[in-house]
Amino acid sequence: MKPSLQQHIESTLTYFELFSYPLTSTEIHRFLNFACSISDVEDQLVLMKKNGKVVCSEQGYYSRLHQPRWSVERELGNKRAENLLKLSSRFVRVIKRFPFVEAIAISGSLSKYYADKDADIDYFIITTTNRLWIARTLLHLFKKLTFLRGHQHYYCMNYFIDQSALEIGDKNIYTAIELVTLLPVYNQEAILKLKHQNGWFAEFLPNENLNQDERFLLPMNNGFFKSFLESFINVLWAKRLNQFFMRLTDRKWRAKWKKKSFPMDTYNQALHTSLHVSKNHPDDFQFQVLNALKNNKPLSKPPTWTT
Repeated sequence: MKPSLQQHIESTLTYFELFSYPLTSTEIHRFLNFACSISDVEDQLVLMKKNGKVVCSEQGYYSRLHQPRWSVERELGNKRAENLLKLSSRFVRVIKRFPFVEAIAISGSLSKYYADKDADIDYFIITTTNRLWIARTLLHLFKKLTFLRGHQHYYCMNYFIDQSALEIGDKNIYTAIELVTLLPVYNQEAILKLKHQNGWFAEFLPNENLNQDERFLLPMNNGFFKSFLESFINVLWAKRLNQFFMRLTDRKWRAKWKKKSFPMDTYNQALHTSLHVSKNHPDDFQFQVLNALKNNKPLSKPPTWTT
């Protein structure tokens, strides 16, 4: 027997309860693994509230659990996120000037309009084909300098793909939500192409319509200096240089992974290193979330790692 709409609503709420994050009816509809209308969801929520299956806070957020503080924290986090997203334009304006950076999106909790008191700004970056590791290396050399001003948390560049690898390898509810909530801040067309290239997300989120928030987009003007640098690098055996930086980074990460005594069998999932993809997620948050859902447990504490 297929799960009912009520069961799907409960599953969606359970997912976000891992983050102590209650949802509006519109958000429940968006993140539901059940094709239906928003009015279907609203009608079902009325019944579920009447039957004690959900709680609706005075702010209008739904959860299976009676946790009034969650709604208060959510609203505070939403306000912090709005301020941080406005501030992010300063940092995106810097990142987009680096050679071979084609598109930038905000990812993580900030892309869902939530920020805690110590929030970072996480970026998903698309680069020119076969130039990912050059772009990444230059950006992370620059990030070293940001520590001098305490701005390193505004430059968390942990996920890179190049234009030849737009299809996301992992296909599950976690990656589907992360994909559709990517918030374009530079080259909206490329970010939208990425989402359409991964149409599999509809298997998990059939109600998603890919509406884009354009409030934080920066204009597409690369400038002479960026074009000059790209042309200059392209005549310096750029493909070989790209491969060299990939191998160098992989050796560094593997050595650090072993030094931290992390299990090597999880390395490739947490720190995906290939010619066209760089994913630096040492806490392997995807695994943590999916494992917590599967076993009905809270999220575990991530390992300590710095880059």
